[in-house]
Amino acid sequence: MKKIYALLFLTILVNFLLAQQINADLVLLNGKIFTARDSTHFVEAMAIKDGQIIAIGQNSQLQAMAGANTRQINLRGKLVLPGFHDAHLHFWSGALLNHQLNLSGMRSKEDVLKKIKKAVDKLQPGEWLVGRGWDHELWEDRQLPTHLELDQISSQNPIFLKRVDGHAAWVNKKVLQIIGYDRSTPDPAGGKILRFPENGELTGILIDNAFSPVEQILPEPPRETRLRILQEAIAYANSLGITSITDNSETFIFEDYVRIIAEKPPSLRIHFWIYFQSRLDTLRNWAESFQSDPRFLCMPLVKFFADGSMGSRSAFVLQPYADDPNNFGLPQHQPDELFWMINRVYHQGWIIGVHAIGDAANRMVLDVFEHVRPSGRPDKPRLRIEHAQFVQPDDIIRFAQLGVIASMQPSHCISDMKWVEQRVGDAARYTYSWRSMLEQGVVLAFGTDWPVEPLNPLLGIYAAITRQDTSGYPLQGWYPEQRLRVAEAILAYTTGSAYAVEREDWLGRLLPGYVADFIILDRDIFSIPSSEILKTRVEMTFVNGREVYSSGSF
Repeated sequence: MKKIYALLFLTILVNFLLAQQINADLVLLNGKIFTARDSTHFVEAMAIKDGQIIAIGQNSQLQAMAGANTRQINLRGKLVLPGFHDAHLHFWSGALLNHQLNLSGMRSKEDVLKKIKKAVDKLQPGEWLVGRGWDHELWEDRQLPTHLELDQISSQNPIFLKRVDGHAAWVNKKVLQIIGYDRSTPDPAGGKILRFPENGELTGILIDNAFSPVEQILPEPPRETRLRILQEAIAYANSLGITSITDNSETFIFEDYVRIIAEKPPSLRIHFWIYFQSRLDTLRNWAESFQSDPRFLCMPLVKFFADGSMGSRSAFVLQPYADDPNNFGLPQHQPDELFWMINRVYHQGWIIGVHAIGDAANRMVLDVFEHVRPSGRPDKPRLRIEHAQFVQPDDIIRFAQLGVIASMQPSHCISDMKWVEQRVGDAARYTYSWRSMLEQGVVLAFGTDWPVEPLNPLLGIYAAITRQDTSGYPLQGWYPEQRLRVAEAILAYTTGSAYAVEREDWLGRLLPGYVADFIILDRDIFSIPSSEILKTRVEMTFVNGREVYSSGSF
């Protein structure tokens, strides 16, 4: 019955617009347009004016909205989707990685060391080498590296290399000397300094807060360079169909976004995410002083950390790690402290996002949320758990009861599945539980966590519906009962992400009254074999009704 009333309303609206002789700026015809109203709603035509969708429906209806100056696109049956909204990424870190040493995906420690040496050979004495992406789980021995390998490459150049997940860093002895770390240095709160068991000397691996002193002294590129790097990354995101992001970057990047948006029409909607700090009101006033269009740049979220990562064994777990029996992970805060911080910020009106990967961390955050906002209370400000990778079944029910959003990154699953069982044993069946979340009514908001994973949302959609790596392994998918359908994965990358930043009333769907952020794909991902999704490309991207990317196919 609701669908009938909705169709009747759309027919009345289209007829009204035709009677008013409103000419659209852009009309799309002869397509397969997924509106994201629900998982089954498609139309063949869409009309846009002043950056907003004014009508959807049949070709015969919307053709009449084309005036002499209207641009018309014959889709020739192509699939149109709402623009992707990456619900969780580190945009500046991803953009900067193209200008640092990228070690992502390298399957040999020897090859990694060769690439490091080649980079160091190009540096001046004393110049920093900064990079990211190494993953010891891909190497043959699967052992963490040490400063000894880096010291053989250089004792003069500080070398700082973050693991792929961003929760561990590999440094040489020069860096340890610069920050004053030695065998007598205690582990900082929320961090761990790894040591050789035979003598207590430092290995050169720093976990979570243990490498914060290094990040505080790293040289940053000058502003003009930053602007160029960001603009290149925005163009890259548009080419992948990304029209909105929820970005957790350093605070100074916000001002760079302000300048980029002021210089030309924006092609990316940015929901900026800041870390908890004492001067939040001052920071909010500072952000609002720039008077940027809040539909393109806003600062509505505050981020907290409950634990680290599974790859670094710093995710906080209920049972000790199967491959490290004395280790329960690394909680970043005690429950009382986390409650004090979150309760204060929540009642100031900020959206709350808490990084929690281990099952103990997720339970702790849910406990805190339950005290901050008991069941049945209003659903704003929104409460989110970032990653939510390992969640016990009873806690999935609590996600739904408390209205907590699961902000997840599906490509993590297919990167991590080869070693997760080594970490948590049979409990791996409770990881990346997308289907269980949806069945309980939990809102999923999908992202990439770039640069931890590739920026391409289509890889995430593939991962969500197959739970297979890009070679098709395992054949039936890893814990296949948690797979999603294509429409469900798309909704998580569009409407779910918009909901997670309280923008669901005007963003994330292709319906009248919504902004005209949409993409055209070169093939129909609803009907092709799942492996073909990996080959799918974006042909055009539009933001606010304006073309911001084209492959040249139209």
